[in-house]
Amino acid sequence: MKRIKFMLLAIAMLLAAPALFTSCQEDAPEINYTINVSVINDFTKVVEAINNGSLKNEQAIQKLTEAIDKMNAEQQTKLQAIIDVLNSVNATLDTKLAAIEAAMKAQTLTLESKLALLETAIDNQTLKLEEMADKLVAAIDNLKGSMDEKMEAITAAINNVNTALQTKLAAIEAAIKAQTLSMEAKLDLLEQAIKALPDYTSQLEAIKTAIANLPDYGDKLSAIEEAIKGMPNYSDKFDAVVAALGEMKTQIEALGTGQTGIATQIAGVTDAINDLVDEVNSGNTGAAAALAQIIQKLEELKGSIGGGGTTPSPVEYVDLGLPSGLKWAKCNLGASKPSDYGDYYAWGETAPKADYDWATYKWMQAGQSDWKYITKYTFADGKTGGIWYDSSGNFIGDNLTTLRPADDAATQQLGSPWRMPTVDEQKELITKCTWTWTTQDGVNGYQVDGPNGNAIFLPAAGYRSGSALGSAGSRGFYLSNSHSSHSSYSTSRNDVVFRIYFYSNGQHSMDTFLRCLGFSVRPVRP
Repeated sequence: MKRIKFMLLAIAMLLAAPALFTSCQEDAPEINYTINVSVINDFTKVVEAINNGSLKNEQAIQKLTEAIDKMNAEQQTKLQAIIDVLNSVNATLDTKLAAIEAAMKAQTLTLESKLALLETAIDNQTLKLEEMADKLVAAIDNLKGSMDEKMEAITAAINNVNTALQTKLAAIEAAIKAQTLSMEAKLDLLEQAIKALPDYTSQLEAIKTAIANLPDYGDKLSAIEEAIKGMPNYSDKFDAVVAALGEMKTQIEALGTGQTGIATQIAGVTDAINDLVDEVNSGNTGAAAALAQIIQKLEELKGSIGGGGTTPSPVEYVDLGLPSGLKWAKCNLGASKPSDYGDYYAWGETAPKADYDWATYKWMQAGQSDWKYITKYTFADGKTGGIWYDSSGNFIGDNLTTLRPADDAATQQLGSPWRMPTVDEQKELITKCTWTWTTQDGVNGYQVDGPNGNAIFLPAAGYRSGSALGSAGSRGFYLSNSHSSHSSYSTSRNDVVFRIYFYSNGQHSMDTFLRCLGFSVRPVRP
C-alpha cells in the first residue's frame, strides 16, 4: 500500500514539473525588471542624497561613479539616466556637476556616450564650451583598455560625422593633455584628426589647439610636422606651417622677455619658409622639395631651441623619483638659492606686489574690497551675495577652479613647461617623501627627501597679509593651481585656495586659505 502511495506521489510531481518550470520562466522578465529598477534606483538615491546635501564633493562623485558602473542596463539607458539629471529642474548645480564628473570617471560608459553627455551639458548651460576639454581629459584617462584601444576610441569620436567641430577640437585638446597617452600617440592622433577635419580652417584650429597645450617647444614643433602630414595639398601645408609658427611665436612672446631669443629664432625660420613658398609660386622650386626643406628647418629649430625637444631653462630642478615623474624646482619662484624665501604671490596673480588684500586683488570688481566681488575663477557655492549670481540668484560665474597658463605665476615668470603644482601633485610630495625640519644657510624649513634619495629644501617663508610678513621662520605656505569653495577655514565660500602648509612642530599637510594673501610658489615641470 505504501509503495502504491509513493508511486502516485512521484507521478503527481512529474506532472507538476512543466507547470513549475513554466511559472519560473514567466516570472523571469519581472525579476530582471526588478533588478534593473533596483540598480538604477541606486543611482537615483545617490542623486537625491547630493540634492539634499547628504553627500558632497569627492564622496558624491565616487558614489555616483559606482552607481553608474553598477547599472545593469544598456549604454543608452545609462546615458539617459544621467542626461535626465542634467535636464532636471529639481537637481542642484552641484548635483549636475557631480554627475558629469562621475560619468567621465565611469568605466562602463563609452567615450561616445561621454561626448554626448558633455554636449547635452553645454546645450543646457550646465557647462561652458571651453570647459569640455578639461572634462574629457578625465574621460580619456579613465577609458578601459590599452593605449591603442584608447586611441581607437578617440579617433572614432573625431571621425564621427555627427560629432560637432567644437567637440572634435575639445577631444584633440583633451588627448594632448591626457596623462595616459604617450607623446608619440598624441602626435599620431593629431595627424589622424587633421585628415578627418573637413576644411583648412578647422584643420588649422586643430593645430593651434594642439600646440597651445603641448608642454614644450620641441613638442609643439613636432605637432606642426605631424599635422601638415595630414593636409591634402601643398598650398594648405605651407599656409599651416606659417600660421602655426606665428601662433607659437605669439604664445612665447606672451611669456615675457626671457623668451625673446626663441621668438626671434622662430621669426627667422618663418621668413625662410616664406621665401621657399615664393620660390614654389614662381616655379623655381617644386612643392615636394620645398616641403622637405621646411621639415628640415623645423628639425633644426627644434635642435637649436630645445636640445631635441626640451625647453632650455636657467631654473634647476630635482627629480625626486616620484611615481608621477614630476620634477620640482630647487628654489622658490623669485629666489636665487634654495634657502631664499623668494617672492610672494596672490593666487591667480603673476607678479609680486607690496600689498596683499582684497582691495588690491587682481580679480576684484573695481571699487570693491570684499570676496563676494571676485570676477574670475568663480563657481557655485550656495550663496547669492557674490557677483557670480544675478539678481534672481542664477549662477553666472565661470566655473573655473584651476588656473589657466596666463594666470599661472610659474608659467608666466619662467615659461612653459614650468607651472604651479596641482593639488594631487602636492599630496604626492607629502605622502611619498620624507619630511625633516632642519636649517639651511641659517634658514628654517623642511628637507623633503624623495623615494630615490634626492631632496629639495622648502624654507619656512611665512606669508604676506597687507604689507606685513607673518610666520616667517616657523611656517611655510606653498600655493597649488586650484581653489575650492569648501574648507576647514571658511565653509562654502568662493575665496579660498589649496596649498601645502607646514609648521616647525612637524605638522605638514594640505589646507585652504584666502586667495588674496601672498604665498610662496615652488614651480614644477614634467
